[in-house]
Amino acid sequence: MNRGHQVEVIAPSRVEHLGAIPVVGCGKAHGLSWGGTQIDVTWAPWRVVADVARRGYDVMHFHTIWNPATSFQLAAACAGPMVATFHDVPGPDTPAIAKWAMAPASELIRRLWLNETIAVSPVVSAYLAPGHHEVIPNGVSVPETLPPEGEREAILCLGRLEPRKGVSTVLEAAARLGKRCPPVWIAGDGPLRGELERLARALRLDRVSFLGEVSDEDKWKLLRRAAVAVAPATGGESFGIVLLEAMAAGTPPIASDIPGYRHVLAERAGDLLVPVGDSLALANRLTLLADVGRRRALQQWGLDHWRAFDWSVIAPRVEAVYRRAVFGN
Repeated sequence: MNRGHQVEVIAPSRVEHLGAIPVVGCGKAHGLSWGGTQIDVTWAPWRVVADVARRGYDVMHFHTIWNPATSFQLAAACAGPMVATFHDVPGPDTPAIAKWAMAPASELIRRLWLNETIAVSPVVSAYLAPGHHEVIPNGVSVPETLPPEGEREAILCLGRLEPRKGVSTVLEAAARLGKRCPPVWIAGDGPLRGELERLARALRLDRVSFLGEVSDEDKWKLLRRAAVAVAPATGGESFGIVLLEAMAAGTPPIASDIPGYRHVLAERAGDLLVPVGDSLALANRLTLLADVGRRRALQQWGLDHWRAFDWSVIAPRVEAVYRRAVFGN
């Protein structure tokens, strides 16, 4: 919208606006546990799909085209140019048949409906047809004015409390640090919250706070007060927006060594990645970041690095894809 486009979000939602962007309600969503996470299975009455198709979009851009079934309904009903961004990668709990199907299914979707295809990272690109997609990373939006910087003492973990996010590794690392461990803030909610709270009590972690789901405003406040942000996912992450948001807030991120995160952290991956599920390695890395000089160097690197993913840089690349979809090469 900031670049002069009229934008609408199509979603199974009763919300009429997402900030300043109108939301067009289409279908209902039903949560389904799948591959260590939760997806929304949606369906819309065909008359509603037809109403959306008649709105006459210049380009329809799908971000969840894998999720059945409303995306497929819209793709079948709409006649204009279509673009899809593929974000998904298999996680450790993804069924083998789903991993096998990703490449042929994505190619079938492309051939049936898509004018242009985007992958958010090389790990996604690996299962898309060579020569028929472009790698464009996710863009990051940062408030024009960030909250004031805080004391920079706590360890912050942001995300949904589900198996693939690996939050138990943070608690186990905190237990290894013992009295040296600063406060730990767990911001997020999900099916594992009760289990993680019991684990924290069993490990006698009296400086761990479960904050529940937080607003976008509170997320930035937490990021501006934390010493480090930890992303301990076990897999299933194609990118790492949370890492870039931490960098933009001046908070060095520590993450598990999975391809999506390694791509984002680039040349500093060796300083900021730890093996998946390795609480000892994570504890050791957190101890190293107690060195104020080391932390400030990583902080400055992050403040410079994230800007390559700012929407002001990414948006023109996405616009170029739209132009190809509408006008051809």
